[in-house]
Amino acid sequence: MNARSSDTPQPTKISPHHSRSHHAGRPWEKFAQEDPYSYILTSLHGGDTGEFWRSGERTVESELIPLLQFYDVRLARALEVGCGIGRLVVPLSRHFEEVIGVDIAHNMVHRAASYAANNGLRNVSFRTIRGPVDLISERPCDGTCDFVYSLLVFQHIPDFFMIDGYLSVVAVLLRENGLAYLQFDTRPRTAAYRLKTLLPDFLLPRFWRRGIRRIRRTPDELEYAMRSAGLEILGELGPHTAYHRYILRRARRSETK
Repeated sequence: MNARSSDTPQPTKISPHHSRSHHAGRPWEKFAQEDPYSYILTSLHGGDTGEFWRSGERTVESELIPLLQFYDVRLARALEVGCGIGRLVVPLSRHFEEVIGVDIAHNMVHRAASYAANNGLRNVSFRTIRGPVDLISERPCDGTCDFVYSLLVFQHIPDFFMIDGYLSVVAVLLRENGLAYLQFDTRPRTAAYRLKTLLPDFLLPRFWRRGIRRIRRTPDELEYAMRSAGLEILGELGPHTAYHRYILRRARRSETK
């Protein structure tokens, strides 16, 4: 894992404006009704739902569990931001005492809760949220999460202000020695990418359209936002790719002065 030294972060207060619901939730309600499997996992072929769930198991076993073991994370409470229908929550629940999944699409949450209930999972729960502040206002989990993670989610949020809000909330939710694992698309914003973002949806393939398209971010803007939120960057995986993951923890008090 690529360890990173962190500049002195400046902790920020969470603005009440972060509670505004972002319009990204509207298309995801539609996606949940049409084809949640393919919209969540765009690499899925032929609507293979079995492969959808197996992919979640592989991600947990080959990616998340080794990470948790490496950083010796306490396996009590985990929280997934953008849980969809539970692709990762379900297999991760075998390792944690409790796993919470949150999503901005009620239809996704309803499907996830139904799947968990039908499979007798008692240590998982799901919530619909409108934005980051709901994570600490409707059911406070301040300082109680050992692991907060989000994969294939932030890449779809067009409003960087909302990402700022989620980062600030993650810093609040984490325990002192908790770990966050967040993925972004940090590929260069090429001319082809910029052109694609300007074209109307009817000219674009399904997964390039607004709501589902990937929004590329620069590492500089992300890392500044992370440190401003009071998070320390412990390492990175896959920098400057579509699957760039940051390993984070709450900055120590001495580091925020």
